[in-house]
Amino acid sequence: MMERRPQLLARLSRCRGEHLVPGMFLEAALTSAVARGANLAVEQARRQIADGARLVENYRYPVAWMLELLDHIGRAAEDRGGSYGEALYLTGREAGLAYVRSSVGRMRAMVAMASGLHRTLEGVPNAAAVAVNFGERSYRRLSPSSGELTFKQDLIGLAWNVGMVVASTSAALAMDPDALKFEASPIDEDASSFLLRISW
Repeated sequence: MMERRPQLLARLSRCRGEHLVPGMFLEAALTSAVARGANLAVEQARRQIADGARLVENYRYPVAWMLELLDHIGRAAEDRGGSYGEALYLTGREAGLAYVRSSVGRMRAMVAMASGLHRTLEGVPNAAAVAVNFGERSYRRLSPSSGELTFKQDLIGLAWNVGMVVASTSAALAMDPDALKFEASPIDEDASSFLLRISW
């Protein structure tokens, strides 16, 4: 996946205290970090978050905490000979699946099943605006079986968001995870703005 550590660190440097993400995103990143062996990072994050208390799914936490966790996950992957960006992408996929299992996600999945892929993807910008308080997103249909999401100034970045969108969309529609073909391309240096083209 086309994202590197300097890009994440550049976004992290722009994070402010008012830039927040839901606890569900952070919990998914913690679960992913445990699965990928970034245990020290998890211990540090848990202390920082709430002295070991359980995260609240719909409470908001600083996106900087999430980016620090993602950085640990990416570096742990590199230490094992893997790809930094691929690890972020896979963490986003896991978050997408967790989202579909959540109360909000289950409701959106029911709507998605009834309305089809274009309508589901058209709902992504609104869902993102509810989840986080930074960045802009839009969707346009390219053909009957393809569309394009545009992300601008999204501090979480390209790799995680692509994993999140692709996994949550295919899971919501009960599709084979590989049924959605996608191509993502950054449109700025730190991969906070990018295009995600999806076809099926």
